[in-house]
This record gives sequence, C-alpha cells and structure tokens, in this order.
Amino acid sequence: MIGKYAKRKPVICNLAGIYTANAFNPGAVVVIHAPRACSHLIAGSMPYLKERYRKSGGQVPFDYSNLYVTGLTDKEAIFGGEQKLEKCLRDVIAVRQPSYIIVAGGCVAGVIGDDIEAVCRRVEKDTGTPILHTDGSGFMNDTESDPYTLTTRLLLEKFSPLKPTEPRDKTVVILGEQPINNKKSVTDCINRLFRYFGLQDVLYPIGGMSLSEFPALNRVSLALAGRGQSNKRKEIYAFTRQFAETLGIPYNLDHLPETPREVCAYLRKTGELLDEPYLAEQAVEQEMKRIQAAAAECRPVFKKHRCLLAFVFSYDFAMPERMIELLEAAGVPIAGFILLPEMAEAESVKYRNALQEYGKPIYTEEDYLKQKSSEKIADFAISIIEKPYFEKQFITTKRHIGAAGICDFWQQLKQFLERDRRMYYED
Repeated sequence: MIGKYAKRKPVICNLAGIYTANAFNPGAVVVIHAPRACSHLIAGSMPYLKERYRKSGGQVPFDYSNLYVTGLTDKEAIFGGEQKLEKCLRDVIAVRQPSYIIVAGGCVAGVIGDDIEAVCRRVEKDTGTPILHTDGSGFMNDTESDPYTLTTRLLLEKFSPLKPTEPRDKTVVILGEQPINNKKSVTDCINRLFRYFGLQDVLYPIGGMSLSEFPALNRVSLALAGRGQSNKRKEIYAFTRQFAETLGIPYNLDHLPETPREVCAYLRKTGELLDEPYLAEQAVEQEMKRIQAAAAECRPVFKKHRCLLAFVFSYDFAMPERMIELLEAAGVPIAGFILLPEMAEAESVKYRNALQEYGKPIYTEEDYLKQKSSEKIADFAISIIEKPYFEKQFITTKRHIGAAGICDFWQQLKQFLERDRRMYYED
C-alpha cells in the first residue's frame, strides 16, 4: 500500500502540448514514439486548434497531416521499439522532406528504455534532416514542461543560438504565448500596444515562425513573458529572464493585461523599460478612451442584471480578482459567488480567503440550491462549465487581453443579456 507521504504528484504527459507548439510551424513534423492510442490525445484537440487558428486570422497548414505516431505494440514493449522509430523517421523524411522533425517519446518508450536520442542522431546524420528529441512522457517525468518554452529552447539551440546582435530591430518577443489562442482583433490590439513605442512587430516563437525567421529573435529590443498555465509560469519567467539577460535587453515578467487597471500599469511599465514615459502616458490615454467608451455603452444594460460568479478551476488558474474587476469596471452588480463541488477543498479555502474582502455571499452548491428555492439570488451566472440549475448562464473560457479583449467580452455579455438567451458560450 502506498503511504500518505509516498504518493507521487500526478503529471500529465507533454505529447499534446508538444504537437500544439509545433503544429503551425512551416515545414515542421512531429513524431510521437508511443502506442497509437496516445495520438488520440492530440487528435481530440485538432478541431479546437483548427477553429482557434481560423479565428486568429491564420490559414491551417497541411490540414494537420504533420503528425505521425510510431504505434508501439506489445511486441515492442518486450523487444524494444528503436527499429520501428528509425523506420518511421526515414519514411516520413522520404515522403514529406520536412524542415525539421521533433520526436516526443511517450511513457512506453521510457519504460522499455529506447535510446531515442541515438536513433535521432543516426537518422539525422544519414539524411541531413534536422531531428530534435524531447521527453513527452507523463508518469516517467516529474517535470511537466511548458511546451512552447521547451520547443523554443530546443529550436534556438539547434538553429540560432542566442547571442547579442546589433543593430536591434524594432521588435518585441513574447515567450510562452501561442497566438492561436487569441482572436485576430486581440492580436492586433497587442501589436498596437507596442506600436505606441515604435516597436513595429511582435514575435511569437514558435507559433508559426519558420526556421529562417529564428535569427530575428537575436535582434529583438524587448522580451516579455506570456501568461501560460499557472503551474508553468515560473518556467516561462525563468526562460524570459535568461533570454533577455543573454541578449542584454530589457524584459517584463508581468503577463499581458486583462483589466483596465492592468492595461494602464502595463503600458507605464513598458514606457519605463524603454525610457519613454511620455509615450506611455499617450498610450494610456488612447487605450482608456476605447475602454471607457465600451463601458459607457454597456453599463445601462449591465446595471439591470445581478450576476453570480461560479468558480471551479484552481485559484491560480482562474484569477478571480481579475474577473471581478472586469465586471465592476463596467457596472455589473455582483450578487455573490458559488464554489462548485468539483473544486478541491484546498482550493476552496484559497477562494474563501480571497473573496471574503468583497463582502458578498459565498455559497456552496448545496447552500445555493437551498436559498434559491426560497428567493432569487441573481439574474444570471458566469462560469466555465455548464450547470443545469442556473436559469441564465454565460460560459467563458477566454482571456480578455488588452482593450480589444476587454471590450469584446463586455459586448458579448451585453448581447447575451439583451437577447434573453438561457445559455451563451463566449466566442
């Protein structure tokens, strides 16, 4: 029996993340050295990736035919799968002529001890095709990595090692961020924030950057950390700091702004880093005009509807203070909060400690249903997952970056309330 203190932290494999990080790179191919079933982890996310990439304004490359799996079976589990991997790599090169291949080893390959690195080096030497290897296993690996940071680091080391380069381009790099996660309007807004300071382009390694573009990373003028997942932010921050210090450029570890207050603070911090405080204040004035105009348009509708905020994901992931600030900035009355039963007890404690300062009721599901039977608590709920007992529900899973993201969220919420829909999924 596993003792209380002998239990290992569950770690999800990196296979899907590694594919997502490389899926939109021109000429890239991902080979998963694992059983065929492991590729289903990736295949399940393909419709979502395709839709997000379409909304981001990009064109889907290769129709997702840049994913291959070696298909390990019981036979390889006994006798080893190196020969199968080598044949797969040679076949892929013959058929696709890729710019590079990244091989991600799954849990089975780790258990049977396949020397994936040796196979990759041998095939690369024979064919001249660059092949990179990374560990994608889960329970064999205690360090679940941020896939964008991991792959960016691998590609830089292979094709364009970091070194101070002059002259500098008027560009900024965002590390650990994937542009397909944002609408085109939000990406345009991010670009606009930096154009206030004369920075003409924003680079997102590795989302859609070809190998020929990687040397441009050595000439950027400012490095920024993307938000990433809550359990991977330290890794993203460390990589951003290392990247900037190697090149001798300023960097900002604050995540991209998601509330009006954060927009102002982010622009002023950028102005401080670039020694352009006057340009920062001009940028703040312009962005706040956009935000205040949208708030003024939506406020008459919002003030008529009381909102209940429902939380289920971890506190660090949800960042509830930001959603509260976003709603209050546009005049949405908050009637209270509900902590859904899917939440772990430790997370529930975090939420209660943070939310009590707002002076609003904090319900459990049981408390909410009991009180709801005798009185109306709120006119609608905002949450991440559906619940049948909410009469009106706005489902949001998006980040609201910059003025564009903030205003888009308010406009969709306004449409939801005006059209009297029972359920609305944020686009």
